[in-house]
Amino acid sequence: MNYRASAGPVAAEAFPFVLLTASAIFTAFVLGHYYFIFNLVGILLVFALVFIIAFFRNPQRYHKNIPGGIISGADGTVSAAGLMAHPDFEGGQCLRIAVFLSVFDVHVNWAPCAGRVVSSVHYPGKFLNAMSDKSAEENERKIIKMVTPDGQTVIVKLVAGLIARRIVCPIDAEDVLEKGEKIGLIRFGSRCEMLLPAESALHVRPGMSVRGGETLVATMPQLSSINPENNISGTL
Repeated sequence: MNYRASAGPVAAEAFPFVLLTASAIFTAFVLGHYYFIFNLVGILLVFALVFIIAFFRNPQRYHKNIPGGIISGADGTVSAAGLMAHPDFEGGQCLRIAVFLSVFDVHVNWAPCAGRVVSSVHYPGKFLNAMSDKSAEENERKIIKMVTPDGQTVIVKLVAGLIARRIVCPIDAEDVLEKGEKIGLIRFGSRCEMLLPAESALHVRPGMSVRGGETLVATMPQLSSINPENNISGTL
């Protein structure tokens, strides 16, 4: 189940783009011996190659072990943070934290907490600007519903953006995730939303920059007992 981005500093999804661009660079410079304009094309492609490698960077992140702590599922800027209606949460409300990923952010996604995956569903859709709240309901997206060791519901939404055209996330129902585990990658501009119990304490506000797998964005209330049916290995 574990998402295998790559052990190195660059995610495996970069390799097809790197090979294609490197081949185009080689061809351009060969043709540049006959037509000078192709040398300029080759230089532009070198910049494109640097951008691709930077976009697919695959950093290792570390977080503090805070009871009930929720860490950001992605790098980027908090575009929304507050209560919203949702039928899957007690009282019909949840705390939503939305993070917008620009093309300059790391696009690897992390599990915001430990939990067992109850459902993992991919929805086809539009490719609206991921800054818009409508994108979370209308865009191409994958919704992962988890249950924490003490039985609380957490939902992670991975949303494609205006340029993004593929969500790479092989997480399935019954998978067990560890807090901070890499769960996928979204190509080229996107959005990650974390839906938590409404009673959770919010630690970020719109406009703040966060780091996936590291920044503490909220703290969930601690329940007095752990539900044995939801008990899993790993800690929050």
